[in-house]
Amino acid sequence: MKKKRRRRSVAPWLVAIAVLAVALWILLANVVFVVRDVTVVGAGEIPEADVRRLSGIHLGTRINAVDEQRVRLDVESDGRLAFVSLEARLPSRVVLTVRPRTLDAIILQAGKILVLDSDGYVVQVAERLPDGNVPYVTGIKAAYYTLGRQLDTADGRIGAMKAVVEALKAQRATAYVSELSVANTEDLRIITRTGMTVLLGNSDDMDAKIAWMAAALSDLEARGETQGQLDVSSATKADYTPPARDESEEAQATPEPAAEAVLDGTSWQTYQAVPES
Repeated sequence: MKKKRRRRSVAPWLVAIAVLAVALWILLANVVFVVRDVTVVGAGEIPEADVRRLSGIHLGTRINAVDEQRVRLDVESDGRLAFVSLEARLPSRVVLTVRPRTLDAIILQAGKILVLDSDGYVVQVAERLPDGNVPYVTGIKAAYYTLGRQLDTADGRIGAMKAVVEALKAQRATAYVSELSVANTEDLRIITRTGMTVLLGNSDDMDAKIAWMAAALSDLEARGETQGQLDVSSATKADYTPPARDESEEAQATPEPAAEAVLDGTSWQTYQAVPES
């Protein structure tokens, strides 16, 4: 009988402690652990106030009620930003990390100019071409597009485009490019701003290919060669073929054979093929 009484006397205390714990948690969640500061990291030139507005995070919201996926969608809906992370720092601070998207390519879609980053996200929907050296990419088609979202393609062409534009940026060679064709991912091609065709092959070893291209174009343009075809698909050399001459030009000029440009250290040496007798 004494043991039973002891158990009955302990039960109300357990209930009281549980009630107090719940009350304390409610107090902390709704009064203490609420958003009082949103710190933005990585916005670059975009005003932090714009990023806070886009995020949809309101001061006074319970920290545990902030939906990371919702914040991601809201931040990226503007097109200019990519969501990186969202971190809650108790008791009342949220750190939102983003990065500006870059303008890496343009395509035509449904009568609009879509400006993309290298991952195929739509950064801008424009009526006119953006300023700067932004390559025009052909061969990419999507059923639909949404500002701030990635183009819905599953044919490998976005990946091929990324390999080329990232290599162009790394080698500081974007200014050479007018058009990039990714219609055939095994036969990627660049049309330079002077009209020369550059054969890239597939997307393998793209940094090396673009390095050969940039060095060869610099040498060729210095010698007045701005047309024809440059093949860097091997990633180990650059083979240049001048444009075909018409009959009247051939009658007035000595034919020049194809040249193979070979990178030797940091300088270019151009070797003319022996003319056929």
